[in-house]
Amino acid sequence: MTKLYFFIAFLSVNLLSFGQSTSVSIDSLNTHLNDAYIYGEKSDYLNAIVSGKKLLELSYKQNDSTYIAEAYYVLGYIDEVIEEYEQAEEKYNKALEIIEKKQDSVFLVDIYNGLANVASLQGLRKKSDALYHKALYITELIENKSDRDIILNICWNYLDDNKYEKVKKYLETLRSYLLENYDEDIKKNQIVFYSDLNFVLGRYYGESKNYELAHENLDLAISLAERENLYEELSQALEFKAKYLREQERFEEALNFTQRYIKSKQKKLDEDLLKKLQVEQVKYGVNEYERALKASEKEKELVASIASSKSKLSWLYLILSVILGISLIVIILASFRRKKLIKSLNQKNSQLVQAQKDAEKAAEIKSNFISNISHELRTPLHGVIGITSLLLGEKEMSHGNRKLLKSLKFSGDYLLGLINNVLLMTKLDNGKVQVKPQLVVVENLISAIKSGITFSAEKKDVEINFQVAQDVPDKVILDTNIVSEILINLIENAIKFSKGGRVTTHIQVNKDFEITDEALTLRFSVEDNGSGIPENKKEEIFNKFSQVALERDMLEGTGIGLSLVKSLLLHLGTDIQLETEIGKGSKFYFDLACKLIPDEDAKPTLLKENLKFLYANKKILLVEDNQINKMVIEKYLSSYDIELEMITDGKLAYEALLEKTYDLVLLDINIPSMNGYEISEKVRAKGIKTPIIAVTASELSEIEERAYKAGIDDIIIKPFQKQKLIQTLSEFFNE
Repeated sequence: MTKLYFFIAFLSVNLLSFGQSTSVSIDSLNTHLNDAYIYGEKSDYLNAIVSGKKLLELSYKQNDSTYIAEAYYVLGYIDEVIEEYEQAEEKYNKALEIIEKKQDSVFLVDIYNGLANVASLQGLRKKSDALYHKALYITELIENKSDRDIILNICWNYLDDNKYEKVKKYLETLRSYLLENYDEDIKKNQIVFYSDLNFVLGRYYGESKNYELAHENLDLAISLAERENLYEELSQALEFKAKYLREQERFEEALNFTQRYIKSKQKKLDEDLLKKLQVEQVKYGVNEYERALKASEKEKELVASIASSKSKLSWLYLILSVILGISLIVIILASFRRKKLIKSLNQKNSQLVQAQKDAEKAAEIKSNFISNISHELRTPLHGVIGITSLLLGEKEMSHGNRKLLKSLKFSGDYLLGLINNVLLMTKLDNGKVQVKPQLVVVENLISAIKSGITFSAEKKDVEINFQVAQDVPDKVILDTNIVSEILINLIENAIKFSKGGRVTTHIQVNKDFEITDEALTLRFSVEDNGSGIPENKKEEIFNKFSQVALERDMLEGTGIGLSLVKSLLLHLGTDIQLETEIGKGSKFYFDLACKLIPDEDAKPTLLKENLKFLYANKKILLVEDNQINKMVIEKYLSSYDIELEMITDGKLAYEALLEKTYDLVLLDINIPSMNGYEISEKVRAKGIKTPIIAVTASELSEIEERAYKAGIDDIIIKPFQKQKLIQTLSEFFNE
């Protein structure tokens, strides 16, 4: 835990008042006080104690209570450093008794800090916490700016007691210390403070599962500690760095930092051994000084001490030899324990590496299983959703049947959305989601989202509104798939908690960020007037598979949506924010940087009235073995003047492409006798340049690279709506 490096600062504050007197006695007291602090700063503790005791003796003779308190304070600090905690506490309390009467607030802060440090070093954290808060209370009363060590020590105590939530109160204050400017010439005690500060922040973020910020702060702590060879600070930072990497299942990196921790810990043990030897020498020197001081009171005793100095020197050598012998034994035992520790750690590291391999294998099996299941589900879903959409397009139908079809389509869309969410969550976990910005018409983005949530809103009797600010550009560049997924999940979540209410989506320019001709930042917010979210559930709702309900009948869904939203936004480099109040509703919002493009560079939109003319007399080959999917695509294209030829076998399709000329090919990847990849590769090898669009239920990321390499021009994932098919065809026929 960080100590109070008080010597220079304390001197500059307190000695000013003492130096006003011109009397010989006051000058002498000042000299001893100054010497004690200087020796302490240089770690010359024996001379610091000698100066402190001389100061105490003279202060009592002069009956100067302020200097008596100063003497007890500096002697208490030296006792603290050499680990004589009971003596340190005794001296601090004597100083406290005097200063409380004099009501010197600045001095009181230093004394309470000293007492708090001693209690903390003895493991009495409850007592330590109370003393630190006393010191902090005084600094707030006198508006003293030297409270940063106090706050840091308070937070450290909370972390050691596993009371991480209490650190949150001081989080912004701790962060503000990182913004203070400091150069490369800062002193060692300041480097210790900044290293400890980053370590405390790193621990807090790590225990809060915010691993990104945890690693950022721990890396800074490690860098500062390595700069000055601060092995105590370095060891603790490396230990928790490895811990959080293991929690993230980043086992190879954890192994590396564990090995670095072992090396740093050994150097710390070596330092401790040397420090113990130094402390024993100081204690011995102090005892000798006190004996000599008592002996000097009488002339005979002084003469006797001088006469026996050679004998004492021999005893000193003997004692030092014994101490060195004990130290050697301690070093040998420490070395033995070190080898045993390294052996144990190597065994654990081997287990970690094996666990990592097992985890990777399990993740791969899970990913393949989910991918295969999704393919098998998407194929029949394409038939269900497609046929339902076609039937809903019929004009002559009873109201009851239309209502049933709408319910069926909603169920299909819901199941498809669930499959897509699970797949997307799996891809995020495996780091396979790529951001693909593209030109997006904001009006089209809203229309697509409306079509996805309309039935849910009607089912819950929820009014859906979209409000776009006037200064929002008509067109922006962003990843429309990810943004749509985020907004649909947020709106669906709002609908779930707003039965009979209202959900409003706002899109506006966030003017807190820089706006240029090339880029700006948009704020997307989804606001409802539903039941609201309890304060203690605000973080929990973003966990995977977490469901929060205020009433039993409100508990529904999978608990994936908000977790997916947070993960996607983090992938985009931003985060979700929440404002909520029980009984009044909730507001989810996020900011997203978007690039702009001049209107003249945008591709013109094809007018609907030109589509039929565009498709006139076009000849399309459909290679599909699923009868339902064939029927759906045939119905989708029936209203256009298109000649559609359908083949169910891969080899027959390949032969047809060699013999006939087509304007475009709709090709299923998983086709019997010759799959879609093989057909495309062979067709391209023959020099045939007919556009080929893959129509498949496979996950896009799994086939994309191979498909384009085989010569396929575009991919449509089943199930798809009629608009998607027509839009894709128009892009090729309009070239």
